[in-house]
Amino acid sequence: MNNKKVCIVVATYNQEKYIRHTLESIVGQKTNFEYEALVGDDCSTDDTAAIIREYAEKYPDIIVPIIREKNLGMVANTMDLTLRATGDYVAFIEGDDYWIDENKLQKQVDFLESHPDYVACFGLCQIVDENEVRQENLEQWSGFMKEGGDYTLQMFQDYVLPGQTATSLYRRIAYGQLQQKLVDAKIDMSKMIDRSQVLCMLAVGKMYNLGEYVSAYRYVMTQGSGSWSSQNDFYSKDNLIKYLDGMKNMEEIAHALDLDLNFDARRKYELNKLEDSADKFSKEDYKALYNRLVQDSRDKNELKTIHRKRQIKNVIQKFKGKGIA
Repeated sequence: MNNKKVCIVVATYNQEKYIRHTLESIVGQKTNFEYEALVGDDCSTDDTAAIIREYAEKYPDIIVPIIREKNLGMVANTMDLTLRATGDYVAFIEGDDYWIDENKLQKQVDFLESHPDYVACFGLCQIVDENEVRQENLEQWSGFMKEGGDYTLQMFQDYVLPGQTATSLYRRIAYGQLQQKLVDAKIDMSKMIDRSQVLCMLAVGKMYNLGEYVSAYRYVMTQGSGSWSSQNDFYSKDNLIKYLDGMKNMEEIAHALDLDLNFDARRKYELNKLEDSADKFSKEDYKALYNRLVQDSRDKNELKTIHRKRQIKNVIQKFKGKGIA
């Protein structure tokens, strides 16, 4: 592999319906520099790998196929590709998303070249369904920045990201600076993707959002579709536990990197959501989730008070329903 200025990391698995559009949006980029895409297929059982090989033959200077013989899982696949990356900058895009601005890479490189104190540049994303119809109603509720400007730790604490994965471009040297911080803090490098990566990069330098739409995030809730959201966005005990695990882990990482991060506001939100959705869980699961929220919170008394008030309110509502109150 040549040392191109930008290296694009594309992790994919069973996304034959979407990977062509992803790759087309990559090879269609207009730049005044060379770039390459490391496309890692994680042992797909459909025709994803065949499509990747097709594009690698057609665009050998851009598409670098990495076809796994053994499934690694999304995190390990992405981490392996990231470690293989060379060049000055690293961009990420998943195999079901695509870029909608042919100048996406050029604009971001231009920004970072002229702003050496920034370690990453993002953009805005449209949300589309499996048929690529834009879902503007979902965009207003997304957890991504909705206008351009600097990204802050407070935004991260409010669970807002600087941009969706496909909008990102990171300065590769920042990974080296970050790696030393992580080694010193004894933090597991294998967890450094997506949200955790954003948090850690905040300990190295500043981030910016261009305020322009550069990508489309495919939000598909049909299970078995190959879309990340179809596997992770259902409200369930397992997904909520993953979410709580993630928040706790990120607080621990932030503390090790001397960043003051406190997700108690998110825990209060999740407690109220749990109370509103209590009938979706068994009594045992509800109790386990409630106890976990309290356990992880810095201000345990505040969550207990919210819980107690909600329980009293529920009792009153039941009495009213029976015509007693």
